[in-house]
Amino acid sequence: MFFNQSKVKEKLSETLKAVLPILGIVLLLCFSIAPIPPSILLTFLVGAVLLIVGMLFFNVGVELSMTPIGEKVGSVITKSRNVWLMVIITFIMGVVITISEPDLQVLAEQVPSVPNLTLILAVAFGVGLFLADVLYKILFKHRLGKHQEKRGECDKHDYLY
Repeated sequence: MFFNQSKVKEKLSETLKAVLPILGIVLLLCFSIAPIPPSILLTFLVGAVLLIVGMLFFNVGVELSMTPIGEKVGSVITKSRNVWLMVIITFIMGVVITISEPDLQVLAEQVPSVPNLTLILAVAFGVGLFLADVLYKILFKHRLGKHQEKRGECDKHDYLY
């Protein structure tokens, strides 16, 4: 097997931690202030089980395929030691991933005063610029916050120096 059982258990645990609290709240509401017919409750419970199974498969798939690819690409890019290449690739990835985000598509539909493409591209370019800026600051050990101190002083919150 490509994937050991402890990883599957870990992914199942992550999935259950994400779904069970919401499931519990809905069930609490169904049995207290918003009673629903048993057929709808059964449909909801079947849907919750299918959601857990689907999320488990998705998380295992991510761990098996996308994570190793990301690690390989990241190691090749960092081995190049070309800072501008890293910053540009980070910017492009931030833009592309943000454009493909379904929640942003839904948000764009909810704002009638701004054209969908304008809103999506503005957010995507903002995310891309932010990621590129943060990567640049991390690579050159620039402070990320407003907290200003002398370099010689020791600070328990000083992670970069």
